[in-house]
Amino acid sequence: MDCPFCSGKNTLSVDTSANNLNWYCFHASCKAKGKYQGEKNMNYVTDTFKQKEEIQNSTFEIPDSFVSVYSDEKSMKYLHKNNCWEAWSWGRAAVKFDVKQNRVVFMVKDPNTDEIVGAVGRGLNSKVYPKWYMYGNKDVPFTCGLIEHQEAILVEDCASACAVSNVLTGIALMGTSLKQSHKNYLEPYENLYVALDRDATNKSYKLASELTSAGFKNVKVKVLHEYDLKCCSTAEIEEMFYGKK
Repeated sequence: MDCPFCSGKNTLSVDTSANNLNWYCFHASCKAKGKYQGEKNMNYVTDTFKQKEEIQNSTFEIPDSFVSVYSDEKSMKYLHKNNCWEAWSWGRAAVKFDVKQNRVVFMVKDPNTDEIVGAVGRGLNSKVYPKWYMYGNKDVPFTCGLIEHQEAILVEDCASACAVSNVLTGIALMGTSLKQSHKNYLEPYENLYVALDRDATNKSYKLASELTSAGFKNVKVKVLHEYDLKCCSTAEIEEMFYGKK
């Protein structure tokens, strides 16, 4: 079944044998696992994880540990290095620093209501695990772009979404799979690009096919031969998509 903790598709294994309830997520960045002794059936399992998912999707309250990104030098360096600075400084992306988890945090807004419904944090050193962590609602993707953009590009992470936002709207899936709820936020765009990281090119084509089958028109794959989009400047992204220098 889908994991209610990390939203991984078909990554959660549940075992109810020997009167025990055991669960484990196989997603590399998810630590969800547990055991509950006692006589349990699949109705209990369904209710248990449904409740967990409902709790996760409730109103998001910004943690007290979220402070100004100015307060942490590594966060500022991360924004500069990954071409997020302009998106943040011009107000297209709201970014905080989580002092508790040592993460630079991208706030997730519902494009329809402009309400903050969650956040995505990126660990600032190798000791922070998982590297990316999702707070709050996972049904709304991180979106960054200008209102007038008629084109959007699906990318893996928030930094890449910010990097492309001068040219077209970036939508971060926080992974390589598209949740059903994410498709609702793609409808306003006339053209869609799919540009997952280099090691997930095959998944880019699979995702594009899925969108086409779902009724979306003008879906194209942009193959990244050398660098991830967060490594590219605005001028390089313009040249990549429109041949402008």
